[in-house]
Amino acid sequence: MKIFKTPWRLSGLSGLLFVGLSFFASGINKLPPVYTMETADYSQWFAQNGDWFRFGHVLAGLAFLLFYFPFYAGLCEKLKEAESKPAIWTRVTWAGAIMSPAAGTVAGAFIMGLALLGPGVAHNVARFGIAANYYAYVVSGAYGGIAMIGAAVIILRTGVFMRWLGWTGLLTGIAAIASVGTLVENNPNGFFGTLNGLAWLIYFLWIAALSVALIRIPREKTPTE
Repeated sequence: MKIFKTPWRLSGLSGLLFVGLSFFASGINKLPPVYTMETADYSQWFAQNGDWFRFGHVLAGLAFLLFYFPFYAGLCEKLKEAESKPAIWTRVTWAGAIMSPAAGTVAGAFIMGLALLGPGVAHNVARFGIAANYYAYVVSGAYGGIAMIGAAVIILRTGVFMRWLGWTGLLTGIAAIASVGTLVENNPNGFFGTLNGLAWLIYFLWIAALSVALIRIPREKTPTE
């Protein structure tokens, strides 16, 4: 198959699989009540939805483990090739790409801990876990924004990919970092919380677009061809 002839295409395919599996997992997961809802029955929610939530979370984890890292490995190699030495912005991209799921794992530790406890979790413990999960989720998005900005700088300077991908990455990356203001606003449904959600959505679509761009890179012929 031609898709396996170049590492760029393999990375692009990995990126598309990552986005597709992540969206599928998000469709399975029913979001828990936000931590600001004092009257919500958090314990009851995890008792009723814990099984599906755990299943969706495992799928999302597999998307990162199997496809996210191959995508970014290929993307950063292509960015490094375009940037040449010193590959400072490529390293910035890779650092943000690594730190985003690391922070996301912290978020998952809180929310999955609650899902594993199910009906045995106390109301206040569940509410704290949801709040802690939200904090780590926002920070994870900000690290993703750093990855986008690093890649955007290289794209805009070198034209290695279409320039609109550079501008989209730059503006969305700035928005993702700015959305940490939700931690001060303290309202997941407020302006910064909404900005965070939009930045996450565009981030995944940006990865999908870059994946297609990687797949479309012409394959270099070997000397025997």
